Amino acid sequence: MEEKDQHNRSVMLQRVKTYWLVGVLQESLHGAELIDISMTYRTNAVAALVATPTSSRGQAIWQQPDNLLPDEVFNQPLPLGTQISEVYDEAAGTLLIMGDPGAGKTTILLQLVSDLLLRAEMNPNHPIPVVFSLASWTGNVAIGDWMVNELANRYEVPRRLGQTWLKNGLLLPLLDGLDEVEQEQRVACAQAINQFRQRFMTMPTVVTCRIKDYEALATRLNLEQAIVLQSLSLEQIDHYLASVGPRLAGLRAALQTDMTLRELAESPLMLSMMTLAYYRIPEEVALSLGERKMGRTLLFDVYVERMVRYRGGESLYEPEQTIQWLSWLAQKMSQFNQTIFFLEGLQPNWLPRNLQRNFVNRLRNRLTAVFILIGLLAGVLGMALLDWRALLIGAAAGLITGGLLAFFRLLLIWARVSWFRIETVELLNWSWPRALLGGGLGAAGGALLGSVFWFVGRGWDTAVSGGWILSLALVGLVTQTVAHALEKDDMKMRTKPGQGFVRSARNGRLVGLLTGLGTAVCLGIGWLLAKWLNM
Repeated sequence: MEEKDQHNRSVMLQRVKTYWLVGVLQESLHGAELIDISMTYRTNAVAALVATPTSSRGQAIWQQPDNLLPDEVFNQPLPLGTQISEVYDEAAGTLLIMGDPGAGKTTILLQLVSDLLLRAEMNPNHPIPVVFSLASWTGNVAIGDWMVNELANRYEVPRRLGQTWLKNGLLLPLLDGLDEVEQEQRVACAQAINQFRQRFMTMPTVVTCRIKDYEALATRLNLEQAIVLQSLSLEQIDHYLASVGPRLAGLRAALQTDMTLRELAESPLMLSMMTLAYYRIPEEVALSLGERKMGRTLLFDVYVERMVRYRGGESLYEPEQTIQWLSWLAQKMSQFNQTIFFLEGLQPNWLPRNLQRNFVNRLRNRLTAVFILIGLLAGVLGMALLDWRALLIGAAAGLITGGLLAFFRLLLIWARVSWFRIETVELLNWSWPRALLGGGLGAAGGALLGSVFWFVGRGWDTAVSGGWILSLALVGLVTQTVAHALEKDDMKMRTKPGQGFVRSARNGRLVGLLTGLGTAVCLGIGWLLAKWLNM
């Protein structure tokens, strides 16, 4: 494996570990052990493979399950303590995980991710386990293409690299939340997953879904096996709380007497929220909470308050402000189907519509004004150096120059960068074919512009006119060569949050400096030529 490939693989493995195991799984545990969730096989939930392809162009044949048989035939409980990795291996890497809301589907999935990451770290030929949230699938796109986009948008993986990984079977997709797809799109999503499975038969694939939403689908997934996560028993709940420590004695006492609270605790998600709500608060307060009824509303209120103050230390903002902006961020992430927040993911369309439009218009107008001002000053100063009587003509010429440069620059921005989407430019490559094309067009355009100025200032001598024509031809050559020749290259992954903005800012400063210096040199050459011809 080449050094660059090894680097990208290592970065991706670490990124999955940081995002999901450290950022989600460990944060939800707070020192407690994982809950042993009971699992049951549900073999009639998936289609059965009855014929494998006999050639690379062949098609696998899947048979829909026979639901006329009694449920006992399909529902086979697994022994308590069975590891999800054992079920995954038994299913040959293709598995459907189902359960009620809050049953622990994502937690079980992340336990599997933890085991698969260890295998991938020990074996360089093991595919990279990657969690994809199906909430962002919107239809009319193949699952493979959607994965490449998700790798780019959620994991900051260059698209070409993502395509290479997918094509070479180097990914192990874990698709979380089929039920989070828009209801009218779920059948299409299930069919798209089956088409993906048909194309990538040997690629392990894991899917999670709420059981009722999956049972409502007319299409069954082409996977080897399916399991259903069961609700927690009182013994499991008590064992889990005991593992956390004596600080949860009040909660354990409340569960013995409060039936509503006990029913909520049967969900691993709600039990985790209860744990966080009670954890790290004074013991006497926790005991007092255990003596009164704690409904869902009070539970959420205490949970939110504890999480806002979780990190401790002084905060720059009041808790109310923090909750307000976190609520806004959560709404936007939900609106745009994001499950992990990236600084590079912020876009202008997250702003209110009228504010967004004003922001873009102000940015465009200021950019145009800057170019016009630069052209105006250049014209005034340039003509003043040659003849003070040419100030008026120089100002007019500079205004025209700035306006045209701004116009061409805006055309370039509109053609290659969307005003309504922020994209980072972290690595730059030089393209000689594009450089020759841009340089030729720029030189011709600059010479044509210089000829226009010659026509405007017909009273100037040949030296002045020649200097202007040469200067603008060189300026067009330099600026358009740089603008056309530099292309994005993002085959290497980022290793730090926000690194995309840092690299883009550095590249922007570098390109701006080189273009500015080149323009100044070209104008200087034209001025020196004019002075030399006048001698």
